[in-house]
Amino acid sequence: MKIPANENEITLYCFVGEAIWKIQIVEQALSCSITLKMNPAATKEQADKVLKQHQNYTLGKAINIASKEKLYSSALQDELYTFLDQRNWLVHNAMAESLHDKNWENEKDELFQKIKSISEKAESIQHKIEYDMINFCTSKGKDMSKILTLLKLQEQGVRIKKA
Repeated sequence: MKIPANENEITLYCFVGEAIWKIQIVEQALSCSITLKMNPAATKEQADKVLKQHQNYTLGKAINIASKEKLYSSALQDELYTFLDQRNWLVHNAMAESLHDKNWENEKDELFQKIKSISEKAESIQHKIEYDMINFCTSKGKDMSKILTLLKLQEQGVRIKKA
């Protein structure tokens, strides 16, 4: 017999789902960025082929490649490693810690906030990677003004319709 999830469980599942989703967006942004920065002269077809390989990378592998290739500033690279630790906690330890927590009712809000902060951090890192890609493309002579405008609108909460 299945027991329906209670309000706390629904909140937990929503927060975890949101965090995992946003982590995957960071993984995708890293894959695109690594592909772009390591293959700046590639044709679209060549870049798509390389991107397909990079999309198989775990977050940790992508961060390690970026570090090895020195693709980001040391500040962003450090932030990525800190984020990886947070992601690893969420994926590998959050449930175990919560199951063993005898004060679930007292600690649940702290757990919810910790998970929510991972979502917020993922979104922040995603934007930093996007701006880094814009700066990289600009340094290669590409006009990124339209993309920059769209990104700023999106950050302000304006929904952008796909054409």
